[in-house]
Amino acid sequence: MELNLFNRLPLNEKTSYMWDKGVCHASRIVEDRYILCIFELDGLFVEAIYSSRNKRVNAIVPIVSIPEWEGYVDQVLTNLLKLN
Repeated sequence: MELNLFNRLPLNEKTSYMWDKGVCHASRIVEDRYILCIFELDGLFVEAIYSSRNKRVNAIVPIVSIPEWEGYVDQVLTNLLKLN
């Protein structure tokens, strides 16, 4: 899916598309309140922000720059090394 099209979808449609078509590559917990996951969706990478308090996805945002990856670098590299 194209980034511009994905960005225009309502959150519930983004969430459904992510669960149906996405592959989770990494996740992390922030402040014991949020679970952040990187999903790949047909070559597009997004970060899903899931609230452990209300048990729902609060936001899904595209990852389009290097600084947005920094919280996941160690985990993604570890996962890649496990594949080899």
